[in-house]
Amino acid sequence: MKRVAFLLGLMVLLASCKDQVVEKPEKLLDEGTMANVLYDLAVIEAMKSRDQGLTGNSTPQYVYKKYGIDSLQFVQNNQYYAAEIAKYKKIYDKVNERLENERKVADSLARKNGETAAPSSASAGNTPQIQ
Repeated sequence: MKRVAFLLGLMVLLASCKDQVVEKPEKLLDEGTMANVLYDLAVIEAMKSRDQGLTGNSTPQYVYKKYGIDSLQFVQNNQYYAAEIAKYKKIYDKVNERLENERKVADSLARKNGETAAPSSASAGNTPQIQ
């Protein structure tokens, strides 16, 4: 997850340093679809970091296949939205909201089953924020 956040941050930095606007990708994903792609990638990265049996670089390929894109189209769309920071923030707000809702549901289910929930990274202040 840290790797994804670092790469996205680097893309934002590079996009903000350019004088010219990033070209619109040939296959532009709408904001909702882009949020879904980023959400799915975040979940996969979280599962990989928790050693849930996901290994290798093939897991993002599942997400790309699910949305009918490839890694290049994802990067182009990510750069495009990163160049328009207001849209990018809106997309990430959707992703963070969805992740937080899923965390609450998981915590609730864990309490019902008598399990102790792991401390969330959101409450620990480790969630990357775009400001």
